[in-house]
Amino acid sequence: MRILFLTRRAHPKIGGVERHVEEVRKVLVRRGHKVTIISEKDIKHPHIKFFGLLSIWIWLFKHRSLIEKADVVHCHDVFIWYLPFRFLYLHKKVVTTIHGMEMDNPLYPVSLWQKRLAVRLSNKSVGVGEFLEKYSGAKFDLITYGGITIHRYIVIHKERDGVVYVGRLEENTGLLKFLKWLEKNPGFKVDFCGDGPLRAECEKYGVVHGFTDPEPFYKKAEYCVPGGYLAALEALNSGCRLKLFWDTSVKENYWKLSPFFKLKGAKLSKWVKLQTWESMTSKYLVMYNSKK
Repeated sequence: MRILFLTRRAHPKIGGVERHVEEVRKVLVRRGHKVTIISEKDIKHPHIKFFGLLSIWIWLFKHRSLIEKADVVHCHDVFIWYLPFRFLYLHKKVVTTIHGMEMDNPLYPVSLWQKRLAVRLSNKSVGVGEFLEKYSGAKFDLITYGGITIHRYIVIHKERDGVVYVGRLEENTGLLKFLKWLEKNPGFKVDFCGDGPLRAECEKYGVVHGFTDPEPFYKKAEYCVPGGYLAALEALNSGCRLKLFWDTSVKENYWKLSPFFKLKGAKLSKWVKLQTWESMTSKYLVMYNSKK
């Protein structure tokens, strides 16, 4: 099967969406499928409202043979890139994964409308997190939280100490609540795997490593403060315990409607082991092959 991925950013860029796309791509290739990825790196469009989108549509039209050759077009958040081609290629299978919301303005009407439109016009749709249905008003065919590589699962060791924070260093992530918690609980060694406007504030409490692979830090930390679902999955998979923080109602529901908050102890560990990239890819393949 020939699959075309459309995504804003792709490997080797670091981030949850980038990791999701790359891990699924690797599994698909191992299973004998051909995957082509188109990202901003390929299109190189100007980041100007409306004109930038028009530039993307023009680029895709010039390279429409990539769409024509694909059996499935899989949009990762950027269904708007594919919108005019949905009508040009009416019988082309389209799957869309919505990976999240713009946390700086999550209830922006245009953004919510785009998500609903993407779900309506796609043959199959996937939402990363149950909270998306609550706020977007869309009903997804599948809710997921990402994946792990199961052989990396290890038990928590007593010699672990400290905290690793993984995510953007911005206010809308719940980071300020975490920093306030650190004020009341001094003595923790903190590693920040991320960057952003609050970098200087975070440096008062620990070491800021920038956007880097957090895996080495998971292995030695007792706790992880994840900025998103994938970081939470990977941290649990590496033996960390989670500490969840939020400072908005959207971020609160982001966590409270997820298994990371609902499940505890052995039930959470059992659920984590089932969230593999292999199983995620198998679910995608079912959608790719569906008649709808």
